[in-house]
Amino acid sequence: MERIFDFSRQIIAGLVLALCALACARQGAPTGGPKDLTPPKLDSIASTPNFTTRFDKKRIELHFDEWITLDDAANQVIISPPLAKRPKVTLKGKMVLVELPEEEALRENSTYTINFGKSVKDLHEGNAATDLRFIFSTGDFIDSLSAGGSIVDAFTGEPIENITIMLYDILTDSVIRQERPYYFSRTDKSGQFTLENLKAGRYKVAGIEDADQNLKWSGENERIAFMDSLLTVSDSLRGPLRLRVFKEQPRFRLFDRNVSRYGLAKLIYTAAPDSVQLRTEQAGLRFLTEKSLDTLLVWYDLPDSTSWQLFANLDTVQVKALSRNDFLKKNRLLFADDAPIAGPRGSTARRGQAPAATPVSTSPPPKTITQSQFKPADLAFKTPTATFDTSRWLLSVDSVRSNNFTVRKDSIAPRKLLLDVSWLPGKTYNLMLLPGAVTDFFGTSNTDTLQRQFNIPTEKQLGGLNLNVEDMTPGKQYVVQLLNGSVVEEERRFLAATAAKKLVYTGLPTAVYTILLIEDANDNGRWDTGNYFKHVQPERIFTKKLESLRANWVVEAVISTTAVAAEKKRNE
Repeated sequence: MERIFDFSRQIIAGLVLALCALACARQGAPTGGPKDLTPPKLDSIASTPNFTTRFDKKRIELHFDEWITLDDAANQVIISPPLAKRPKVTLKGKMVLVELPEEEALRENSTYTINFGKSVKDLHEGNAATDLRFIFSTGDFIDSLSAGGSIVDAFTGEPIENITIMLYDILTDSVIRQERPYYFSRTDKSGQFTLENLKAGRYKVAGIEDADQNLKWSGENERIAFMDSLLTVSDSLRGPLRLRVFKEQPRFRLFDRNVSRYGLAKLIYTAAPDSVQLRTEQAGLRFLTEKSLDTLLVWYDLPDSTSWQLFANLDTVQVKALSRNDFLKKNRLLFADDAPIAGPRGSTARRGQAPAATPVSTSPPPKTITQSQFKPADLAFKTPTATFDTSRWLLSVDSVRSNNFTVRKDSIAPRKLLLDVSWLPGKTYNLMLLPGAVTDFFGTSNTDTLQRQFNIPTEKQLGGLNLNVEDMTPGKQYVVQLLNGSVVEEERRFLAATAAKKLVYTGLPTAVYTILLIEDANDNGRWDTGNYFKHVQPERIFTKKLESLRANWVVEAVISTTAVAAEKKRNE
C-alpha cells in the first residue's frame, strides 16, 4: 500500500510541475494597465523635411513612431493653395505617402500647406495626431501671416461647421464661380476657422457650403458668406473676421402646382407670390385668392364641370375637369380646426333654403380658447366665407344671452370672420353658430351647430413687458416681433428717430417669450436674405429669449444691436 501511495504522490507532483511549466510557456499581452492616450508622433529624421524652401519634389514621406491608420483622407487632408488634381495619399505601415500629380505645376514663390486634420490615428486606440501639417515653399522663404474668425448662420446666429472659407488673389466677383481659391480652410464645430502661412496682400474673402467639394460656388444651391470689402493681410492684421452665411433667394418662379380637387388650385412659388397677377378667359368662372407664405391659393367655382386655364404672370396652369356636384355632396362648412364627426350625414343647405333650426348629432365638440380682451376673436373656416346671418349666432356670457357683438370679414383672409365683442375680464363666452349661420363661397351653409368657448383672463392672470431697444441707427426701419414659441404674439414696425426706444406690452398671456429684432433695410416688414453679386448682405437680425412671464408680473428687458454693429464694423 505504501508503494502505491508513494507512486500516486509522484504522479500528482509530476502533473503539478507540468502544469506550471505549461503556464510559464504561454506568452501573451498583459491585461489591464493604463490606456494608451498618446497620439502618433512624426519621426522628423526619417520623414521628408518639413518647412522646406525651393521645394520641387513630387513625393512626400511622413514616418511615425508606431503603426497607424489613415481615416477619411479624402475629406480630412486639405492642401492650400489647392491643386488642379488631388494628390494620392496612401498608407504604408508606419508611413503616410503623399504623391503630387506629375503634371501639376506648383505656383512660383508660394507657400503650400498640407493639413492632415484627424486622418492619421494610431492603430490600437485611434488617437489622432494633432496639428499635423506639412509646409513647404517653392520660393526662398515660408510665408507666416495668418487670419482667422468665425462663420454663423445669418438668421439664427448659430455657428456653422464645414463651411469652406476661401481667399482669392483674383479680385473679380465672378472668381468664386470660375476659379479655385488661393487659400482655403474649413470651419470646425464651433464655426471657427484659421488660415495660416499666408502671403501679404489683398484678398477677396468668401465662405461657401461646398456640397459638391469642387471649391467653387454653385449659385443659389449652396449657402454663401462674403466680406463687403477686400481683406488686407499684413503684420498689422488684428481681430477675428465675422461672416454670416446665407442662402440666396432663388429666382422667382412657379415651383409646383396642385389642382387635384375641385374648387382649389394651389400654386407654390420659390418666394412670396406678391407680384403674381391672375387672369382667366373661362366664361362663368368666379375665383378669389389667398396668400400663405410662398403659396397662392386660388379658390374657384365653375357651374359646369369643364377644364379651363389659369394664367399666372407668364405661366399657364391647366385645370382639369372635375365634378362640381361630387364636391358639393361632400363639402361641409366647418371651423378650420374642426374635423368632421362620423355619423348620420344631414342634407347640405343650399343658398336660399332654410336649414333645420336644431343642431344635428354630428356637431363637433366646442373648443375653448383663451381670448385677449383687446382683440377680436378670429373664426377661421375650411373654405372661404361669403355671407353670414347673425340671427343664427347665439352668444352668451356666463350662460346669459348677449347681442352685444358684431361680425365682419377679414380684409386679407377670405376664410376668416372677425367677432368683435366688448370682452369683460374674468368672463366666459359661449358662441353657437346654428345651421345656416354662415354660407361659404360655394353656396354651402353649415348644417352642424358650430361652437366656441372664449375665456377672458383677468388683469391679474396676465403679464406685461417693458422692452428697451438700444443702439439703433437713427433713420433706419426696424421690426420687433414678440414670439410665443413660433407664433408671433405681436409685431411692431417703426422708424428709429433716436438710438433707443421703449416698447410697452400689456395684457400678455403667461409664457416664455423671445424677442426678434430685424434691421429692415428695404422696409418690407420681414427679414430678407442677401445677394452676392448685388453686394447685398442679409438683413441683420438679433434675438433674445426673455425670462418666464408670470401672472400679474412685468418683465424688464433690453435688446441691443451692439453686437450686430460690432460685427458690421469688423467686416468693413
